[in-house]
Amino acid sequence: MKTTALFTLLAAMLFNGCMSVLKSSEFEGVKVDGGYTPAAVVEIENSVWLFLNFIPIASGNPDRPNENSCRFFRNTVNLENNMKVLNREMEIEGVTSVANLTSRYADEKYLFFILARRACHTSAVLIKTKEDAEGEKK
Repeated sequence: MKTTALFTLLAAMLFNGCMSVLKSSEFEGVKVDGGYTPAAVVEIENSVWLFLNFIPIASGNPDRPNENSCRFFRNTVNLENNMKVLNREMEIEGVTSVANLTSRYADEKYLFFILARRACHTSAVLIKTKEDAEGEKK
């Protein structure tokens, strides 16, 4: 019984070693520095599960965020991958500028340090400039 519960818990955690992108476009007249109107706020998280704090078990797939797609036995958690996803989101929104760009790492330990989870979080406000708006008109 204990073994089954442990394996169920481990399986559930592995499928959470993913890349996710949360986006909001609800602002109701909010302006940012310079008087620009935000197009969206983006929060990107990429996480990895590690065995003994250094052997990657599963991590997020930066090519397929929000699709519960993992890369096994590879650690894709780094700032470069989060920035690639941010650039992709900027292309989707049709913007070329950001404000309040921040990134941070978070570490968690489980089962007496046998399992660890590391995540890289990046957030930014996507700004639609006059040039972006003119580019849409063409």
